[in-house]
Amino acid sequence: MTMKKLAAGIIMALFLLAGAVYWKYWEGYHIQPVPKPKIWGYTDPPSLANMSWKNVGSVEMIRENVSTAGALYGKTLLELQEIGYSMVSGNWSEKTCQWSYWTRGDKGYYIAYNGTAFLAIRGNNGAVLNASEENWLCGKPLDAPPMASPSPWKLAEAMAVSFANKFMKNNFTITAFNWTEPLPDWYLAKVSFKAEVGDGVEILILVYSDRDQVEYAEYLMKKADRNLEFLRNDGGDYYALIALRGNRDDVEKAVEIIQKPEK
Repeated sequence: MTMKKLAAGIIMALFLLAGAVYWKYWEGYHIQPVPKPKIWGYTDPPSLANMSWKNVGSVEMIRENVSTAGALYGKTLLELQEIGYSMVSGNWSEKTCQWSYWTRGDKGYYIAYNGTAFLAIRGNNGAVLNASEENWLCGKPLDAPPMASPSPWKLAEAMAVSFANKFMKNNFTITAFNWTEPLPDWYLAKVSFKAEVGDGVEILILVYSDRDQVEYAEYLMKKADRNLEFLRNDGGDYYALIALRGNRDDVEKAVEIIQKPEK
C-alpha cells in the first residue's frame, strides 16, 4: 500500500468516526421542533374574541342576532372545554334552543342560543349566575340541577394521589414541593410534589385538553432542561404530562413505581 493510499484510508476513517460521534451528539441533544397548537394561551374562547362585549353591571355580555348562532354556540362550547372550563349545568334537548353554564376556578361563562339569537355572559361565578336570572335564553343555571363534570384540577389531583399512594406502598415518603421552573407559559392545571426516592425525585403533573398541547408543552420544557424525564397519560376528557427530575437511577426507580399496575 502506498503512503498516499494509507493516508487516504486514515483520513476516511477519521471522517467516519467524526460522523458517528456527530450523529450520537445530534441524537442526544437535538430536539425536534413541535408547532404551537391552535388552542394555546387562551383564557377565553377564541371564537368570541372579536365580538362586541359590553359591560353590564359586574359582568360582560354579548347579545346579538347572527345567522350562525347555533354553530357559534357549538364552537364556543368546545373551546370552553379546551381552555379548562367545566360544564356545571345545561340543556341541549332542543336542537334550536340550548344553553350551558361553565366554570373554571372563580370564573364563569353562561352561553345560549335560540334560533339566530346568541347570548354569552362572563365574569365571576356569582355575578354570572345573578346576571343569567335577568338575561337568559332557553333556561337558567339556577333552575337546573348541577351535573357531574370532569375538570383539569380534579384529574391532576387524582393522579397526584394515585402516584403518592404507589410510592408510600413501596415505603417512600412524599413531601410538599412547588415546581417553579422550567414551566410552559400555559397549562390548565398544575400539581407537583417530591418523592423521597434516593436523593429525591421532583414530580410535576400538567393537564391539557388535547395531545397536541401535551407535545408542545414537553417540547418547551425539553428546550429548557434536557435532563428531564417525561411520561404521558393520554385519554379520557383531558391529557396529562408528567415531568420527573433527579438523579438518573432515582428517576428510573420512580418511573418504575408510577408505571407499575395497581393490584
